[in-house]
Amino acid sequence: MTQKVLIMVTFGEDYPDRLEPPLHLATLASTLDAEVQMVYTASGGLLLKKGNAERIIPMEGKEPYIEHVRQVKEFGVKIFVCTPTLERYGLTRADFIDEVDDIVGGMYAITEALDSDVTFTF
Repeated sequence: MTQKVLIMVTFGEDYPDRLEPPLHLATLASTLDAEVQMVYTASGGLLLKKGNAERIIPMEGKEPYIEHVRQVKEFGVKIFVCTPTLERYGLTRADFIDEVDDIVGGMYAITEALDSDVTFTF
């Protein structure tokens, strides 16, 4: 049976030291054949906003955030934005990068957390 990993990203670009770890863990888990989902909510969802994802650099000398997102997508990681981000910042699905699989609600996040073998929160 495939193990499930849920990674919740709740912080934004104001915490640059926390930008790479969720993506790194998503990649590692997927290489172990786990089913990996990342749910971005609150200011974390702004990391996936068009313009921001291309502009934000996780660490000096590194690629833009969008390139890291594209790498995890190559490993089959599913990426979602939770509706509180849209509601708080007045955004729509069209405001997010194409790598976002869907917009989900809080009930989705709770259900997936309960169904996951491991849940990480950043």
